[in-house]
Amino acid sequence: MLAEAANACFYAGNPAEMLVVAERARAVLPADASPRASFLAGSTVGMARILGGDAAAGADAVHEAIKLAEGSPGLREDLELVPWLAMAPLFLRETRAGRSLLEDALRTARDRAAVGALPLLLNLVARDQAATDRWAVAEATYLEAIELARESGQQTGLVFGLAGLAWLQARRGREQDCRARAAEALRLCDELGVRLHEVWTTAALGDLEFGLGNAAGAAAHFEQQQRLLAELAITDVDLSPAPELAEAYTRLGRDDEAREVAAAFTAAALAKGQPWPLARALRSQGLAAADADFPALFDQAIRQHAQTLDAFETARTLLAYGERLRRARNRVLAREQLRAALDSFEHRGAGPWADRASAELAATGETRMRRGPGTIDELTPQELQIALALAGGRTTRETAASMFLSPKTVEYHLRHVYQKLGIHSRDELARILASEGH
Repeated sequence: MLAEAANACFYAGNPAEMLVVAERARAVLPADASPRASFLAGSTVGMARILGGDAAAGADAVHEAIKLAEGSPGLREDLELVPWLAMAPLFLRETRAGRSLLEDALRTARDRAAVGALPLLLNLVARDQAATDRWAVAEATYLEAIELARESGQQTGLVFGLAGLAWLQARRGREQDCRARAAEALRLCDELGVRLHEVWTTAALGDLEFGLGNAAGAAAHFEQQQRLLAELAITDVDLSPAPELAEAYTRLGRDDEAREVAAAFTAAALAKGQPWPLARALRSQGLAAADADFPALFDQAIRQHAQTLDAFETARTLLAYGERLRRARNRVLAREQLRAALDSFEHRGAGPWADRASAELAATGETRMRRGPGTIDELTPQELQIALALAGGRTTRETAASMFLSPKTVEYHLRHVYQKLGIHSRDELARILASEGH
């Protein structure tokens, strides 16, 4: 019950109360507590400390909880623990920590047709997919979560999905869709009091403006995001827009402010000690550093990125590195970074960012034909979800049950998948999905 109360505080954007409740949950644990109770208390207090307390201690607690869950099959099959099993790895953003828990949690919910648990879980899984390199899959997962949330009247799950999808669409340059999702999300945030999603939606609008080349508009949204975080007393460095704000300030010629924002963010990233914020901090420093200093900072950032799965953030760093190298007249090394950034942006359909990397590459004297979209981009989100399930070894009936469809509907969509991809078997389907990283 205390863990559930802390979870409500999390979505309300109330880290102070979340920490009080989470610490109370830890305090009432008996010496002979069950693995289940220990996992709940540990993961809850860890997430609470990361959100609004001692981030390093919080990360340690989450690591311990994940280790406990990974060694306890009974916990991974516990339907009531599904939200915590899926959420804990997201607080760390590491390559290995708790990766299997996300897949286990979704499998458990689908196998048991747990409609009530699915919207939240699908949103958490989509968030993870969007923070790696599975953007097409993430969009399909968000849309499934939104549809289920609407049908089952789960308003909190709905606003979670809308905010997350707006953030993903911003990065893909889908302006109208992003603004429509964000507007609905902000309205629901106000009605429901889920302030955490207000933070995410504001970040989405900032990312959208940045991708569109509007540095001033992006800075305004990121400044609003910072004010929201301060108002809510949320101190988790992973939610801070400081790296984006520092880059926007640099583009606006506000270099002193960029350095000030980068320095404050670096201190917070060092306090947490996780590779994802450390990589972003090093990129921020590299943007504002002197010509003699920036290469070492960007190289360190890339090494930190290698410990995470966030390919988009890595590409952002490669792009920023290439831009600085070009301005320093080191065209050969600039091309190396810009090619890698362009390939990454194109692979995940980050159109505005691919355009920017392509323009920078052209400024070094190298031009190349832009790659077209991947073949799976021709599939609708539901077709993609069905294709992934069937390619993963599920039968038609199992796929139909997990997606609350009839077997005939699954077969109907599968025929369309085959037609669009020009294939005739599930083996061919599995090969195509594997070749495109899905």
